[in-house]
Amino acid sequence: MRELNYLVKIENNEALLEKFIEAIDNNTITIDKSYPNPYVLDSGEKFLLSSIIEYFFKTRPFSKEFYISFVEKLRKLTGFDSYRYTLGLQADELVFNSFERVKKGKYKIFIPKTAEEIPERILTEEQKELLSFTCYIAVSHIKYGPSYATVTANEYFDVVTELGSDEVTQLKKNGTGKLPKELSAHKDSDLTAKANDVFATINIKLITETEESYRKALHFVNNLLKTDFPKSYEIAFSSKNKELLPIKGLPKCGQNYLFAGAVKYPNLHKDILEYINLAKKEYEWYNNLEDENCAMPSTFAVFALGLQDQKYFDTLIEYYKTVDGEHQSVHAKFTPVFLEKFGITEKSIKVFINAVLSMQEHPHNKVFISYFTNENSLKLLLNSKENFISYYFTEEDLNEYSNSGDNPQEMADYCWESIMYTIFGQSKDFAKIARQLSDEQKILFEKLF
Repeated sequence: MRELNYLVKIENNEALLEKFIEAIDNNTITIDKSYPNPYVLDSGEKFLLSSIIEYFFKTRPFSKEFYISFVEKLRKLTGFDSYRYTLGLQADELVFNSFERVKKGKYKIFIPKTAEEIPERILTEEQKELLSFTCYIAVSHIKYGPSYATVTANEYFDVVTELGSDEVTQLKKNGTGKLPKELSAHKDSDLTAKANDVFATINIKLITETEESYRKALHFVNNLLKTDFPKSYEIAFSSKNKELLPIKGLPKCGQNYLFAGAVKYPNLHKDILEYINLAKKEYEWYNNLEDENCAMPSTFAVFALGLQDQKYFDTLIEYYKTVDGEHQSVHAKFTPVFLEKFGITEKSIKVFINAVLSMQEHPHNKVFISYFTNENSLKLLLNSKENFISYYFTEEDLNEYSNSGDNPQEMADYCWESIMYTIFGQSKDFAKIARQLSDEQKILFEKLF
C-alpha cells in the first residue's frame, strides 16, 4: 500500500483536527501544492480536507450561519470543487437523521413516493434552518460547480420542497437576495431587465430598438458577471427586431438576438468585447442550449465581432484556444461564414487553422476547397505546415507534451492530417483535386502531404 504523507484518519487525531479547524478560522492554514492538496499547519502536519469536514460536522452542533461561515472559508481557500462531494455526504446525513420520511440510497438521499397523501407537517426551527442550509449547498453547486452540477442542485431543491419548505419558491422569485437591487433589476423607458442568481437566468426585454437600449442591456449583463453570478447561465432576450447573426444553423436564442442587434452599433463593440472577456470560461455553458447546440458563454458575442473586422482575429483565436472542443461543436457553423467574409490571407489562415484545431474533428465542407486551390492560399498553407509548432502550439501545449512523453512534431503531424481532411476531404479525392490545378499549384499541393 502506498504510504501517505498526510493524515486521513479521524480516530485518535481529534486534538490535531481541532488545531486544523482553529487554523482555518484564523486564516493561518496553508495548502499543499501536491495532489490531493491536503491542508497544512504551521507546525507541518497535513490532513486531508474531507476528513476535516467530516470531523467538523460530527463535533459541531448544527447552526446554519455557523456552518455556512466555515464552508465559505474553505471555498475561499481551495474552491468549491475541493469539498463539494464530501459536503454533500455530510449534508445528506444531517437531513437523513432529521426527517423520518427521508430514505438513503446508494448515492443520495431521497423521499419515497407513496400513493397516500402525506399530511403536511409543521417544521421545527432547526429543520427550517437545515433545509435552508441545503438550499445554500444547492445554490453553491449552481454558482461555483461545473455546469452539470445543476442536476445535483435540483435534486436538493426537490428534497427541500417535498419536506415542506417554501424557500425554493422564494429563491425562484427573488434569487438569493444578495445581489444589490440595481444589479438584479432595471426598468426604464428603454428596457426592463431582471436577473436571478440562483437559477442563473438573465431576462431582458427591449422596449426601444436603439443604441442606448442595447448599451443598457450590455451594461446590465456585464455588471452581473463582475459579481459571483453563476458562470453558466441563460440569457432570455426579446425586442421588436428579430434579427439573428448571419450564420446558418446557429440556434435561435436570447444570446443570438442580443448580439446580432448590439453589434450593429460600432460604439458598442467595446462593451461586447468586455462581455467576451467576462463570460469566456472553459467548461461553462449557456444553460438554454443543449446537445449539439451547447456553447461556451461568449460564443455569440465572439461570432458577432468576429465578422466585423480583422482587428478581432485575436479575439477569435483566444476563443478557439479556450473552448472545450470535446463537448462543443457549434462553432463549426461559423467557419464557412468567416471564410466567405475574409477569404484566406496571411492573418485569416491562422484563425481558420485554430478553428479546425478547436474541436476533435472539424467537419469537411466542400466550399473550403475553393478557398485553398489557388497559389497564394497553397503557399500560406504550406507555410503553416512548415512552421506549425511555432505558429499553433502554445507553451502550455509543449509543456504538456513534454510531461506526457509526446513528441511535438508527431503531434503536429497528427493535427495536420486533421486540417487536410477538413479542407480537402477524404484522401481518395486528392488526385481529383490535383488534376484541376496548374503545374505550379500541383507542386505546392503535393508538399502539403
